[in-house]
Amino acid sequence: MYFNVYTDARDVVEGYLIPDGFSTKPLIMVKCGDNVFGPLGCDVFLDGPLKHGHHDTGIVGFRLSEENVPGVTDATILEISDADSRFVFYRRLAPEHITKRVFRLETQFAPHRELDNSFKSHFQFYASSAEQYGGETVRQMLEIINQPSSYVSGRVLLRSVHRYFTEDTIKITSLRDPFYEMAIRLVSVASYKKRPMSFVSERDAILFEPAMGYFADTSFDNPEKLRSKVLSAPKDVLSLFESPFTHQLVASSPTDKISREGVSSALDALSQFTIFDSSELDSGIAQSIGEFIGLDSAEISFSPVRSPFLELSEVLRDIKVLEHVLENDLILFHFIRKAEQRASAPFLQ
Repeated sequence: MYFNVYTDARDVVEGYLIPDGFSTKPLIMVKCGDNVFGPLGCDVFLDGPLKHGHHDTGIVGFRLSEENVPGVTDATILEISDADSRFVFYRRLAPEHITKRVFRLETQFAPHRELDNSFKSHFQFYASSAEQYGGETVRQMLEIINQPSSYVSGRVLLRSVHRYFTEDTIKITSLRDPFYEMAIRLVSVASYKKRPMSFVSERDAILFEPAMGYFADTSFDNPEKLRSKVLSAPKDVLSLFESPFTHQLVASSPTDKISREGVSSALDALSQFTIFDSSELDSGIAQSIGEFIGLDSAEISFSPVRSPFLELSEVLRDIKVLEHVLENDLILFHFIRKAEQRASAPFLQ
């Protein structure tokens, strides 16, 4: 999906929406104050989308005015969305919007939606769970123009998006104990067949299909049965859980295998982030973000590590084969902890 609003002169708003379907006729919904208009057809021809092969007719543009959206001129609330997905790709800038560009790299399999939701009303452009969209749509999110206030988050491969950052982009991420993350992934994957979760993308469902089948009947409240299940797991099933943090930071595709040498690249990637929390033991990241973007941390929600995943992580820690599965991430954390210890050590003259 491609989208943009290139003119908002208040009485006239112009832009385009190019849907994923090559022959699909784009439709938009418009929220203007308390009123909702649409679906409205995009009936303006644009040569570029046709010439570059993005759409078969090029009729993807729209022009909003008092004629088709009464009240648009004086509206303080104006939102334009794709009528099919309801994805909001434009909001009229408001005085309370934070005029900064923020990207948060989600690394937890079950995303911190409470954190993302805290920012929704504070930014003009807002998109969370970017991994649920195609690569071109994510690119559009990060390269959004004419919207100086933007917040985007997603569990995407860093190398697939880093080229779209500017020197003004505030980059945020956080990690947690690798065994805690594996606990989350195991429970989520094992439960998916019986209770599908919205945060599991179509690509994840395909990628983790072998693990979903194998762990579906796992008893997580019985340490011995869990241990036996993990030890009996086929190699290709366990490989799906290999060092997800290092992989996300340095891989170019979901199926890339990362060697131990990739850890140094992961450390370098983390050093480029504006705000980084390595443990999620408390809500410190909320305070750090609030201070940096000028938002009261009391308005930012964050859920630190918690039960029952803490207890399950300790059970997993005692299953030695998982040290090999998580080897790169464990090495990564070793160097992160050493760097933190050096940083906190008193300076000796």
